[in-house]
Amino acid sequence: MSKKIEFDYEDKKYVLEYNRDAVKMIENQGFDINKFTEKPMIMLDLAFKGAFIKNHRNEKNAKVEEIYGKMGDKETLAKTLLEMIQETYDTLFAEEEDQTKNIGWKIV
Repeated sequence: MSKKIEFDYEDKKYVLEYNRDAVKMIENQGFDINKFTEKPMIMLDLAFKGAFIKNHRNEKNAKVEEIYGKMGDKETLAKTLLEMIQETYDTLFAEEEDQTKNIGWKIV
């Protein structure tokens, strides 16, 4: 994934990003990108917590909530998290740039 969110909090550097495992975990907890406007409180909470999974999996939930409470410009944060998740979804259907590495298949 290309887009990341970086910040320092209490002398620790955080890099928030997603991979497929992180998105699978938040989907298993109820995240649905299509319901974001319908249930923004639940979906944003899951999206923010999910961004910690790849690089900060062991961060305590209370700390993640504390950090979220102190984040500025939450509207842009929410949009950025959704873009990052969408980028992860896009990788599901991306093909190898080097077509010789793709496995050929056929319907029989």
